[in-house]
Amino acid sequence: MMEAEGMDGAIVLSPENIYYLTGSPFVQGSIGKILHLGRDGRDSLIVNDLDYEEAMDKSAGVEVVKTDFLEKPSERLKKIAGRALGYEEGFVSVSLHETLSKGFQLKPLKGAIEKLREVKEGEEVARIRDSQRATERALERAMKVFKVGMSELEIAAEIEYNMRREGAEVYAFENLIASGRRGVYPHGIPSTKRVGGGEPVVLDIGVKVSGYCSDMTRTIFFGAPAEEAVSAYVAVREAQEAALGAAKPGMKGKELDGVARSVLQGKGYGAYFSHGLGHGVGIAVHEGPSAGPRGEDPLVPGNVVTVEPGVYLPKRFGIRLEDMILIREGGIENLTSFTKDMLVF
Repeated sequence: MMEAEGMDGAIVLSPENIYYLTGSPFVQGSIGKILHLGRDGRDSLIVNDLDYEEAMDKSAGVEVVKTDFLEKPSERLKKIAGRALGYEEGFVSVSLHETLSKGFQLKPLKGAIEKLREVKEGEEVARIRDSQRATERALERAMKVFKVGMSELEIAAEIEYNMRREGAEVYAFENLIASGRRGVYPHGIPSTKRVGGGEPVVLDIGVKVSGYCSDMTRTIFFGAPAEEAVSAYVAVREAQEAALGAAKPGMKGKELDGVARSVLQGKGYGAYFSHGLGHGVGIAVHEGPSAGPRGEDPLVPGNVVTVEPGVYLPKRFGIRLEDMILIREGGIENLTSFTKDMLVF
């Protein structure tokens, strides 16, 4: 791509893409490292003193370059890079773009690295599997102390404590715990609300192990659920099972979304499924490909995507179930083994 676009090289600044290309350690959301990809195959990871030793130990296939004292990585870049550079237009801020434009002719990479990340190799799938097993074991441990009257924050604390015990390096995202009326918030972070009275509790949880994420949602009940909630739960499970049974390589993301959506529409819940069916998972918990209503790209072997239909009844409750699947030649492998039976505490 660099040759075709007339680039002398490319710069990579997003921590996820640097990790993917080099194995260099990163803290989620941190910035400050610059990976320079040379068109001649010589690649340099520019770091400061704080990151140098760890980068030397853990980076592969790249020269680690340490900045001089008080030298900015962007200043060192000027010493080693050519004039025309590819850059991540979806990551670089306006102010950083203005700074780099003073020394380089910048050309967008057009998501080329993210596209590579969509297809997982065997080692990547193994890491996602390990991450998912850690998430499931953590929830199994935490459930032993679940009881009516716990707050959402207390539920989150039990799960997250056990995630660390099971080897989580970090949480894949802010774990979401939303009960009762709050369950209609698909991204509901835990609150002080106490749970009881048969309320559904949506648990959307995940960890990162060896740099790769897991993502799983289960809806459980604190006290015997009302018939309305049971009906919604059954409908969501049927929608998910239909999508899992239909998923295959070559199918567009929006087609898979349509399978689950049609089931919920037939059950009278179509208007209450307010998000896409799924998304890719890997180094980031949300990456390509899309399995939502705008997902135009066909699913291909090596994609790992979520299948997570939901029903959200305003002022009442929410229900969601989520598995991760690996697209294989001729079918899928469900990477999630945690039960989907209705659990009541």
